[in-house]
Order: sequence, then structure tokens, then C-alpha cells
Amino acid sequence: MTHKILVVDDSKLITDIVKMRLEMFGYTVCLAGSGEEALTMIEEEVPDLMVLDVQMPGIDGFEVCRRVRSRPELDELRIIMLTSSDEKHAAFEVGVDDYLNKDVELFNLPNRIKLVLEM
Repeated sequence: MTHKILVVDDSKLITDIVKMRLEMFGYTVCLAGSGEEALTMIEEEVPDLMVLDVQMPGIDGFEVCRRVRSRPELDELRIIMLTSSDEKHAAFEVGVDDYLNKDVELFNLPNRIKLVLEM
């Protein structure tokens, strides 16, 4: 079974790198450049997992996570926060399943996705 991953980041460079890396591991990857776009995409088709940045214009990653976690029908959607900010505690408070720092842990993302999907 191929898992569908939604990658949300306002940096096209980051989304392109993450998409290429995840596709190498057999994941189907969709991209969103903003929190608003991510929420719209989730309404159309719920992915298995969302890789979410914090710092984005408009609706930030924390608010996206809050909105997703407030909807019981989205309980199965796993969220990994991938960000360069140092707000790990706040990320877990809003309901992420895992947290990675872009600057040092990007390479480990496929392994962490596998672990979170098995939770």
C-alpha cells in the first residue's frame, strides 16, 4: 500500500527536496505552499500523513495542526512538524505526532514517517 503524504511549506525549495526524497521511498506526495492550501486539500482528500512547517504566512503550522486536531473525523491523520524553528514543546502541545528540525534531521524524515505511520 502506498501512503499519501501532504508536505506543507512556503519554501518551494524545501517542498521539492522533501518530495523527491519521499518519492524515492515509494510515497505518493502532494504539496501545499500555505496553511490555507493544506486545509483545502485535506477537505478534498485526507492524506495518511502531513509534513508541516511552522512559519508560514497566513495560517501557520500550529494553527493548521489545531484545526486538524479539532476534527474527530481527521483523528487518523498523522502530523510531523518539520521546521527550522525551535518550538518543539509548543508543537507537541498542539498535537503533532513527531517533530524534526529541518537543519539537522531532514535526512531522517523517511524513517520517521515510517515510524509514525506504524503508530
